Amino acid sequence: MRDDYNPTRRRVLRTGAAALAAGVGIGSLGSVAARGNDDNGKQFGRVWANGILWRTNVVRTLDEEPEPNDVIYFVNDGTRASLPGGGGTANANASPFVSESAPGDRDWNGGQWVHKAATLDDGVTLSEPLTSAADVRAAEADGELTIADRRPYLDGTTTPFGPPRYFLCPLNGRA
Repeated sequence: MRDDYNPTRRRVLRTGAAALAAGVGIGSLGSVAARGNDDNGKQFGRVWANGILWRTNVVRTLDEEPEPNDVIYFVNDGTRASLPGGGGTANANASPFVSESAPGDRDWNGGQWVHKAATLDDGVTLSEPLTSAADVRAAEADGELTIADRRPYLDGTTTPFGPPRYFLCPLNGRA
């Protein structure tokens, strides 16, 4: 045995790696279930992009706008029911998150998101989900929703809800 061998250091490293792996596994369960988490932005499960539903989980919330970035729209009706698992019908009972790009697109930036609120106007109910950025912009042009460069406000207040403004969140396979 070598004189510089330190079993305590190795044990700490092994234990820390095991704890990290367990934490990542537990964190992934919430995103698979698509339960959503409104204010701390840790998980929200699925994102529409170009008509395809993708799996995802938030890796990290950012303090500043990433560069380059992708826009993600949160289709909402101003209530917490808009979030996944909330029981609402904000995006025709489908995932309320819609990306402007996805893996394989020339403009895909790896899930470095800038969040925009896509709030349904009063009395608007969608019969089909918005599944692409083109759908979101068309709904805005038709007067069905309003897009804002911020998180949406809860029930007409100034209390923001939904995913964080800036975050890292890869799209990691079709849902």
